[in-house]
Amino acid sequence: MGRPKGGAAASSSASSKKPKPKPKQRGGVDFKKYKHKVGRKLPPPKNATSTEIKSKTIVLPEQSMASERAGMAVNKRGLTLRELLQQTAHYNANVRRAALNGIKDIVVKHPTELKLHKVAIIEKLQERICDTDKVVRESLYSILQSMIFPSLKEDNAISTRSTLFLLMANILNGMTHLSIDIQLMAFRFLELVVLNFPSSFSSYAEQAFNNFIAVLSNDRINLHDRNKLNSVLSGLGHCLSLVAKTMENDDISNRQVHDLSARELWKCTSDEDNSVGRAFAMPNLLVKLQSLVQILINSVEVSASELCAKSAIDASSSEALLSALHCLDIICRIFIHEVKKPQLRFSISKTQFGPDWLRSSLLIHLKNLWGVKRLFHEKEDGKFFIFNLKIAEIFLCLSAWIDSTMFPAEEFCHFVSSLFAKAKTLRNKDLMEMYLSPIITCIPDLIFNAPDDSKEHLLEAFTDAFRGCKVDCKLIFPYLDAVGEMLLPEKTGTWFAEDGSGVLGYHDVWIHELPRILLQSIDKAPSVTKVVLELLLRIGQYFPTLDCENLRPFIKLFGVESSSGAVELGPFVNLARDCQELATSCLYYFPSLLPDIIGPLASCCLSDALEPLVLFRVVEVLQSTYKAGSLQITELLSFLLLLMARFRVHPGGLVTSGNPSKVSNWDTFKSLNRLILTSLSEMGDGSLVLELMWNNLSNAIAKKPSMHNMNGLFRIIVTLDAGTNKLMNEDAVKLIAGYLVDASLVCNFPNFRALIAISVCLPYFAPRHSISFKSPKGWLC
Repeated sequence: MGRPKGGAAASSSASSKKPKPKPKQRGGVDFKKYKHKVGRKLPPPKNATSTEIKSKTIVLPEQSMASERAGMAVNKRGLTLRELLQQTAHYNANVRRAALNGIKDIVVKHPTELKLHKVAIIEKLQERICDTDKVVRESLYSILQSMIFPSLKEDNAISTRSTLFLLMANILNGMTHLSIDIQLMAFRFLELVVLNFPSSFSSYAEQAFNNFIAVLSNDRINLHDRNKLNSVLSGLGHCLSLVAKTMENDDISNRQVHDLSARELWKCTSDEDNSVGRAFAMPNLLVKLQSLVQILINSVEVSASELCAKSAIDASSSEALLSALHCLDIICRIFIHEVKKPQLRFSISKTQFGPDWLRSSLLIHLKNLWGVKRLFHEKEDGKFFIFNLKIAEIFLCLSAWIDSTMFPAEEFCHFVSSLFAKAKTLRNKDLMEMYLSPIITCIPDLIFNAPDDSKEHLLEAFTDAFRGCKVDCKLIFPYLDAVGEMLLPEKTGTWFAEDGSGVLGYHDVWIHELPRILLQSIDKAPSVTKVVLELLLRIGQYFPTLDCENLRPFIKLFGVESSSGAVELGPFVNLARDCQELATSCLYYFPSLLPDIIGPLASCCLSDALEPLVLFRVVEVLQSTYKAGSLQITELLSFLLLLMARFRVHPGGLVTSGNPSKVSNWDTFKSLNRLILTSLSEMGDGSLVLELMWNNLSNAIAKKPSMHNMNGLFRIIVTLDAGTNKLMNEDAVKLIAGYLVDASLVCNFPNFRALIAISVCLPYFAPRHSISFKSPKGWLC
């Protein structure tokens, strides 16, 4: 490369040249240009158009949004129900939550909105059952539980059924959702529907149980979210309970159908198939329940192994295990009910689920549960004891079908006996009452079916627990039922005392405890009193030759008589009317106790607290006992004479001003008079009866009781004195004269008083050997 040509000469020649001037513009100038300084405002052009707007404020009333909603039901944010329902489908979860809260707010403030738009609300809200947001689903559950379902129960059945159809469609859809959380929540919704509308479950039972089987078989839930199964197991328990209850309610109708002719039976069956509220399809349902048994037992085995490996049991795992055992118990009872169900004469009613199937299928699965029982039995924790109580309940309901080769009877009886002994150490009273009660109820069946050499430990443990049970404990009722079932053949149709079951030796022990429970329950547990009295009455009816020595504390119910003769009243007078009737009826069946009861019983009858009808009932029962030959005539005469001589009469108008508060019992005394005189007349020869009671009668008259009691005593003499002429005795005449004078002093009728005065003098003016004085009955009334 070389240097550029020209060099310095070229640059000097360029600098010497001058710039050429611009050519001038031809023509005139249109605008004059001005040079302005920066920052100064330009003046408006002369031809500028003014754009300023001048206006005044105009107030137009009734143009705001609030005025358009006047009188409408809105929530705190001013939104109507329609707007809130639209927002429940919003893409934002926060908006959906706020919408549900707003609906709850409107329903609380304006209850009529729910009644008017109930169907529209349910149709819109049922879409949120499968909502992806947990808070939205929980809010919907709360609204259905507290507001919509209580209101829906008030509607007629047809509208309710159509509304539930939409709701159940989404619930069943949610049970098969891909999200586990939505699945579990759908089972909670199902449980809510079953609790509030149990009659609707039969239409969806098969689908629901299919979904239960699917979710309980899901390994993702079983391995990672086992605690979440509580809601599923709880819902399953309610559904199974509903099936069991429906089967029990159908028993009566099934017995009625059993004796129908073929045409009537076919018509009845076709009507059931075409009816809207159809029952459960049991054959299909039992197959699904059989699958559930295996799934539940596998779940129990896994849970048991995990719990035994833990140092401490958490509440959720314990609850899940108990729920699974509870479901197993209900399924077993359903199977037993199906096995026991009487088969009709036609093939349309027969079932394949019989005793052989029960032994070959159900008991095979339950064999694994027997191993779980042994695993829990080694633990000392109280919760493991509760688990074993529930397992024992399952096997007890199957005791009639248990094979000793598969489940040793002796081991099972020892197992149940140990549960009674362990129950004494359980501190939680509520848990003990809840889980031990079914065990006690099943004891009679177990004793009846168990071998003789295995019963002794069980009977001893049961008797010891029965003695230690307090009267204010809820377990006293199943204990009394079990004792009554083993003493009486009413329920089972079997005399335990005659079948060699070993129960006979414990009869006296159980009967001896009944009076103690009776006396303690009067103050602490009045509801137990009636149960014990009914049991005592049935024992007296079934064992007429019973030795009543074990029932001697029963006397304290009426009172206690001291050595001095004073009687302290017992609680009989304060019992309820039905209990007094039962206690009075017991007197007929326990005659050997009557000699010691007569005195306290008479004191009870003389009490103002005893109702007249109960008093009359006591006299009737004692009279019937005498006629049956179980009561001595002297004891009955002493009782009747004591009533007549000591009954306190408050005649109303004749009462003194010092006792204005006494209620008149004059009619009661007159009725008692007639009843006593009728009883005396029915005893036989009146002269002989009067001879038997004359000494006591004369002693009672000599004590000068009140005028009304003296009246009654004289009426006894007038009624029975046919040929003894007891009234011709000079002492008797004086007593009668004194009575007539006393009666005349309180009589308000002068003519009647004069008649009495004349009658007093008649015996003394007539020869005693020729006048048989008999007071007119009208004077002594």
